Amino acid sequence: MKTNRKILTPKKKFIVYHLPTIIYAIVIILVSSIPNLKTPSLRFLAFDKLAHFFEYAIFAFLIFRSFSNLFPSNGISRTFFFSAFFLSVFAFADEYHQRYIPGRFFDYYDLLTDFCGAFLVLIFLSLRFKFKRKELNQKQLLRK
Repeated sequence: MKTNRKILTPKKKFIVYHLPTIIYAIVIILVSSIPNLKTPSLRFLAFDKLAHFFEYAIFAFLIFRSFSNLFPSNGISRTFFFSAFFLSVFAFADEYHQRYIPGRFFDYYDLLTDFCGAFLVLIFLSLRFKFKRKELNQKQLLRK
């Protein structure tokens, strides 16, 4: 049986799966630390809420990808749980930290938007992995 997957060294695995996640987390913290940050408002949607949604949707993708490669034997359900827990704590800490930045404040709606962006991506990724695994199992059964 031939596979197209390359085996990565631990160093390359860190660079591919974990370093982008760490850098993205640092960027979130740095942007949250900018005093008096003003965002433009769109006519029907608050740009701020869209930014929060997509910021955490991307972060959820990176976290899920990192955790699933860090602990590949844990399974998708545990990866979902650990990713959701980490993202929830990080989002809360990020909003709480803004209380101490001049011109910034803790906003429950921002936190809710962070959760929505993160959880929608986590649910999508979990379902995608489950369907791919089911499809792979069916292909293996057909080969026997």
